[in-house]
Amino acid sequence: MKTSSPRKLPGPRYAAPEASRKGRNRRANAAGVRDQPRGAQIDAANAAPDAGGLLPDAATTPGLWSAAAICATACLSLLLVEFGGSPQAFVSVFPAYGNGLDPCWVLRVKAWWVGSILVGYVALPAVVMALLPGKRWRDCHLSWRGFAEHYWIYVGLYGAVLPVIWLVAQTPAFYTFYPMYQQAGRSWFDLLMWEGMYAGQFIALEFFFRGFLVGGLSRHIGALAVPVSVIPYMMIHFTKPLPEAAASVVAGFVLGWLAWKTKSIWGGVCVHCAVAATMDLLALAHKGQLPWLNG
Repeated sequence: MKTSSPRKLPGPRYAAPEASRKGRNRRANAAGVRDQPRGAQIDAANAAPDAGGLLPDAATTPGLWSAAAICATACLSLLLVEFGGSPQAFVSVFPAYGNGLDPCWVLRVKAWWVGSILVGYVALPAVVMALLPGKRWRDCHLSWRGFAEHYWIYVGLYGAVLPVIWLVAQTPAFYTFYPMYQQAGRSWFDLLMWEGMYAGQFIALEFFFRGFLVGGLSRHIGALAVPVSVIPYMMIHFTKPLPEAAASVVAGFVLGWLAWKTKSIWGGVCVHCAVAATMDLLALAHKGQLPWLNG
């Protein structure tokens, strides 16, 4: 005896849940591409992505906001040093020293300039690195071990540039510009005070460009952080003689790459201080203004 299957009762048919809006758009776009000729499909594949989707995608990139904060801090630091460290800014804060009668007025202005560099290139970036999530001060390449293991590289660099410094020191553009504190040869006090402040300025310089910028950005863009740091580093040399401004590009790449590889800025500090002291002494010797020659 055959059993008949139960009759289906009339009623509403089962409806699949409606796909999401993004899913419908993807299917519609795919169907539109399939309907296009082969050449049009290739052009569509090579076309630039929709600009409306770039910002949301970029906003979700890991580390984007940390890298943006580092770049914004770098801009603020450069502005602070350029305008806050000027003689005009010093006189506006200390008008009593603006009459030019103080024999140490120029040295005070240089001390103000170095102080602005310490604030802009060290204090402000250090605060930002401490506040950024996942960042540490040691990311700024502060390792002494990296320098101790590779110090011979920096000795070789100084030896390589020494003949170049000697040749450039014979040009009027060089010995009229250096020392940047023109009264450095007036006495031992002036020379030692200036060279001490100058060395502090180079520590801040290396911390900012090879530590904060290269070290802070390398976790996001790798070795590309080196050329990024070279651009502003070269621009702060625009007031220097042309050979030095051009050489700053090479120095920025070499010292930046070494800091990235060794995780240490101290080799760059030592090279900078040695080169700067040599340049100052050669300029003073050319002008006969060395303190021991003046008694």
